[in-house]
Amino acid sequence: MTRIFTVTVLVLMYSTIWCQQAPKVLIIGIDGVRSDALEAANTPNLDALISQAIYSPDALNDDITISGPGWSAIICGVWSDKHLVTGNNFDGNNYEDFPSVIRRIEDYNSDFHTVSICHWGPINDHIIADNADFKLNVSADADVESQAAAYLSVNDPDLMFLHFDDVDGAGHGSGFTPDNPTYISTIEQTDIHVGGVLDAVRSRATYQEEDWLILVTTDHGGIGTSHGGNTFSEERVFFIASRFGLEPQVLRRDSLYEAATLDPCYDREETVFFSGDGSQIQVPDHPDFSFGTSRDFTVECRVRTSNSSDVSIVGNKDWDTGLNPGFVFSFVFPSGPEWKVNIGDGTNRVDLHTGGTIADNEWHTLSVTFDRDGMMEMYEDGVWLGSADISGIGDIDTGFGLLFGSDSEQDYPYAGYLSEVRVWDGVLTADEIANWHCRPLADTHSSYDDLLGYWPLMDSTADPVISDISGAQHDAMNIGATWQAQDSVLMEDFSDTPRLVDIPVTAMQHLCVPILEEWNLDGRAWLMDCVFTSAEDLWPDADIRVAPNPASIGQSVRLIGEDLSQVTTVNVYDSRGQFIRTVSHDGSNKPLLLDTGRLPSGNYLLQLATGDGRVKSLSLVLQ
Repeated sequence: MTRIFTVTVLVLMYSTIWCQQAPKVLIIGIDGVRSDALEAANTPNLDALISQAIYSPDALNDDITISGPGWSAIICGVWSDKHLVTGNNFDGNNYEDFPSVIRRIEDYNSDFHTVSICHWGPINDHIIADNADFKLNVSADADVESQAAAYLSVNDPDLMFLHFDDVDGAGHGSGFTPDNPTYISTIEQTDIHVGGVLDAVRSRATYQEEDWLILVTTDHGGIGTSHGGNTFSEERVFFIASRFGLEPQVLRRDSLYEAATLDPCYDREETVFFSGDGSQIQVPDHPDFSFGTSRDFTVECRVRTSNSSDVSIVGNKDWDTGLNPGFVFSFVFPSGPEWKVNIGDGTNRVDLHTGGTIADNEWHTLSVTFDRDGMMEMYEDGVWLGSADISGIGDIDTGFGLLFGSDSEQDYPYAGYLSEVRVWDGVLTADEIANWHCRPLADTHSSYDDLLGYWPLMDSTADPVISDISGAQHDAMNIGATWQAQDSVLMEDFSDTPRLVDIPVTAMQHLCVPILEEWNLDGRAWLMDCVFTSAEDLWPDADIRVAPNPASIGQSVRLIGEDLSQVTTVNVYDSRGQFIRTVSHDGSNKPLLLDTGRLPSGNYLLQLATGDGRVKSLSLVLQ
């Protein structure tokens, strides 16, 4: 991936192009591509698009990093709290209220020709449904290329969506990482498929009369051989909006240091930090940690995080399924916000989901007691939260010892701080937990002699061996965790980079489809390039104007003119293409008042639409 150049903040002024070129949109979805892997791969076809594109390697899927909700966001322009898809079964979806971009543009103008060709069939089966003029599920990425090229050669689509799936398969098979040759080579092969489709676009007999916007993105990244959490490697995606002649811009995140909340309970300079990359602290297996079928025990730890994904904070198991033997502290799948505890024996599992919302970048003490012929009880900051019967759980021994920061496979990585890990023989009382949840442990604790291990994780050291100070000598091995000071924390600012939900909004803007406020979309347009294709669409002789223009901030602004009665809606956009509001018109020739009282100074686009599909754009300057 060729790096062009970086800008911190993009302010892209809109441009309305008065020409006879027909607007077309090609959306290319490549499943499961990590941005750092894309930049490491040799991708000449995507590089060529980027050379005339708004490109971001730091776009985000900051929702659920699973394909079902990810592609729903890309195609519908809203997050999971609206489309209601949280997994790959699509149960309970709300596509009726938040439909696909294909249905949006077909509802606006049924003459639009829409196409969807997918390697992963559920996109067509559930999200696109019966709304496209042509849809096809195929069994290989090569078939996506060949079918799209064939279709483009003999048909005239206005919007085409393509889905390539092989990169995601390579990630699941051998690892989502730029260090994985198989993963990188699959990205490079997909770039060849993309090149074949682009060749077909450029070979169209009518290409010179067409204005193609090429949008390329992915639904999620990955970590290890999985995804579904909200680590940086899973949430970070890429975004390409390419158009012939467009000046290239690269949008990257900003980094800044933010004052952190000091631990109010402990005087410490540094503590252990897990970056969410699979780093881990391992306590070797020992008979002290063989809890078998009946041994009671208690586990406590202190955490500070802003990440509530499906992780393994502290445990002794392979967290790929809760049925696996062992226990784990995690978050409610897929992204909390409540923390949880799980215990399993290989056949049975019990999950206690009543934890609080602790991913608030504040310190919290988590305590869980395991009464093996009775109840598993959960406490947060010394306060009891709930219990569950675990008398039916059998042998939970795993041979993995104790694991902090990720599971036995170094998957499900935790991102955040960890300290005061304490493991006890037997069940602590509620009073013991309440009295000691915010105090350095001392031998005055009534169950001090029952400690099996105690790792404060407070004293930084270059030595990978981390001492157990309980006296039991269960020293741990640090594999990649770091020590960080508590006075500040590095924060990443993604406020000026795209999101998945921006794809359909950018596509509709290019096709001149009015975007209505009542749609309640979460995305924004990154190009204000609405291209009108005929004199009738352009409505060049319309007698409508803005007065005054320029106007002062807070000044009354009106649309006036003899043809105002034909206007039904006015969409207002800012200079970055962000939709602001829709103003409805009653069909009279009376001046239409536009409320500018809360708008800052700048340039704005007013997009006027009539009931019969004509659109006119006017500019407004506030100063």
